[in-house]
Amino acid sequence: MKKFVLVDGYVSMDNNKLFLDLKSYKSDLKRRGGYLGVFLVLIGISAFGNLKREKYFETIFHYLDFGFRIIGMIAIVLIIYNLFFLKKSKKNLIINEIIKINLDKEEFETELTLVFSDKREQDLSFRNLENQIEPFLDDLKKRNSRIIVKNI
Repeated sequence: MKKFVLVDGYVSMDNNKLFLDLKSYKSDLKRRGGYLGVFLVLIGISAFGNLKREKYFETIFHYLDFGFRIIGMIAIVLIIYNLFFLKKSKKNLIINEIIKINLDKEEFETELTLVFSDKREQDLSFRNLENQIEPFLDDLKKRNSRIIVKNI
C-alpha cells in the first residue's frame, strides 16, 4: 500500500480502495454543521414555544415572524442534509467509483475534491511543498483511467 501525506493526516491506497487516516474529527464535525444543528434546535424551541401561547397570532407581524422561523428551520435542515449525506464516508472510498477530481490550488495547500459516481464528495488537502499531489493523481489514474481532472 502506498501512503500519501495530507495536511491533517494520511491517505493510502491499494488496488481498489482509498483509506483515510485523518486527525481532525472535531474540525470535521464543525465543518459539517455542528453549529447549524445548535441553531436549528434554538429556532425550533422558540417557534414551538410561540405555538403554545394562545395570543401570539394577533397581528400579521407574528404570522410573518413564525413563517420566517419555519423557513429558516427548513433551510437549516436542507444544509445539514447536504453536509452529512452528500459527503462520502471515509470507510468506503472505492477508486473505480471516482468520476471526477477537482483541484483548487492555493499558495501553500491544494484542495483536492474526489467526486464519486453517486455524486458524493470527499475533500483532501495536500501541502504543496511535499509534492504529493502528482504521484497521488498518477496512482489514481493507473487504477481508474476514466477519472477527469479539473483545475478550478
